This record gives sequence, structure tokens and C-alpha cells, in this order.
Amino acid sequence: MNHDNELPPTLVQSALRRLRQGTVSVSGAALAGGALLHLPMTAACVEDPELSATEQADWAQFEGQRNTAMVSYTGGYWKECRQPNTRFGCGSVDYFIKVRVKPVAGVDLAWKRVGVVYKTPSDTSERTAVGYYFTTWGNGDEEWHVPINVPTWQPTVLFDTWYQTGGGETFYDDNGGELHVINDGPAYNVVRVEPWTSTVTVGDDGVRGTLSLQLTDLDYDKQIELWGTTDGWQTMHKLTTGGQGDVNKWYWVEDYPWSAGRERWQIDLDLPGSADTFEYAVVYRHGVVGGARPYEFWDNNGGSNYRVERSVVVE
Repeated sequence: MNHDNELPPTLVQSALRRLRQGTVSVSGAALAGGALLHLPMTAACVEDPELSATEQADWAQFEGQRNTAMVSYTGGYWKECRQPNTRFGCGSVDYFIKVRVKPVAGVDLAWKRVGVVYKTPSDTSERTAVGYYFTTWGNGDEEWHVPINVPTWQPTVLFDTWYQTGGGETFYDDNGGELHVINDGPAYNVVRVEPWTSTVTVGDDGVRGTLSLQLTDLDYDKQIELWGTTDGWQTMHKLTTGGQGDVNKWYWVEDYPWSAGRERWQIDLDLPGSADTFEYAVVYRHGVVGGARPYEFWDNNGGSNYRVERSVVVE
């Protein structure tokens, strides 16, 4: 058992290591043994020039061990409105993220913590939230709830869960490195077809032209598919990602300079065969590598799908 004014040895070592590597924030620091040590409440991410902003390791990934047997996101959450306004709705939203952990016997419960590290695609600064115990399941595992607050205009959140057992160990679940995602809002927050830029035509020479869409950049690894039909879904085209210059493949075009965390992708269609109508929808999947849990976001025009009709020439 540790005295109240002492840190567990492994926390001391990890905090000193982060001090030496220059990754410690002064905010939330504690003084122990004459050294300024930062407890992992609001730590800076670990920078790697080879990685994008959405791929930087956070403090939990850096000092912990990936172990979903010890901690995992249950896939559940709920939300509450904050700062309600009759004209503009909620000023911000609290998400309560449900996390499962496996208790460890014989540890110092004063040092037991469960929480998440989170960010939004448009604001990749690392933020840490600490949760509270909720209940114990029949198998002995515990459910904790972790509240985070985000602006209503940033409803899409990327996060991993972490668990400090009280025995000096830190475990985390970062969805195999891809992070988990919450998007409590319309799908176009994440994927949005741009039919107003479409040059697609339908006729005797098939389906031809260019489609574009906007994506929220959740991670480098992503899968985009267009599901389309010219015969009322008796047959279907499934067109996925490729490279620029590849016909019937989605490819990256640009990052939006006026909208952080958003990208534009395009596809150049050349589908042979006479047709009168081309009907389609688009799905964007995150978490498609390394055995991660996939997250799927559709834009199907509100359930009606998008349609391009054969042009009628009036003589």
C-alpha cells in the first residue's frame, strides 16, 4: 500500500520518462520526491513526423499496453444537451461513454482510474476524461461511464479507452490502433455526396462522368464504396478505392483548406451498357485494417438513394 503522498513506482517511472522526452504538460501536475510529475489527465501526444495528426500516439498508447481483456469500449453511450438555447439548440453535448474493465485484486484503489483520450477530426488536440464506476456485471467485470463534452458543431469524436488498475499498470483499447468513433448526428457529418458537382450522364453508351464526395478524415486507412445499379438492383456495381487515373475507383483529390479534417474524393465512372437510370449510394468505412472494429457511415440521400436519369432530347 502506498502512502498518500507517494506515487506508485511505475507511474513515477513513466512520468519521468515523459519528462525526459518533453511530452509533459504542466497542467494537472503533482509534486513528488522533489520532481514535477504529470499524472495522465491532460498529456500531450507523442509526435512522430512519419504519422499524420490523426495517427499520433497519445499518452495512453505510449505508456500503456493494448489489452482488450482488461479494458474495452462496450460500443454504448448516451448524450445530454448542455447550454440549451431555444433558437440555436444545444450549445454543447455531453457524451457518456460506456467502458468495461476487469478488476485486479490487491491493488491500491486510490490509484484506480478509468477514462478515455479523445479528439475530433477538426481539432486533433489530445484531451483526457476520467470516468466513474457504474455497476458490476455478472461475470465480475465492471462498467464505468466516462463523460466528455464537445461542441454541437463537432459531433464526431475519435477516442481510445484506458484503465489504470491501481497497481501501476495502464491498459488501453484503441481499436487496434484505428480508434473508436462516435458520430451522434446525421451521416453527412462524416460522408456527403456532392451531386451538385456531378457530371454523370446515362444513355446508350452507359454511365459516364465524375462524382465527388466530402469525407471526414477519421484515419489514413479508409474504405469507400459506391453501390450502384441501372436495373432496379437486380444487378449491382460495387466500386471501391483505387488511385487517381483508375476508372471506376475512388481517389483522393484534396484537403478542404476552409474545413479542417475534411477531404474531397472523386470517382470517374465508365460503366458500359445502355441504361435509362443510374441509382446509387455511398458507404465510408473506418477501422478496416488490423482486425479493428469497423465503423460504417452511409449517404443514401436520406433513404431515397441518388438517381441520374437519361436525358430526354426534345426535337
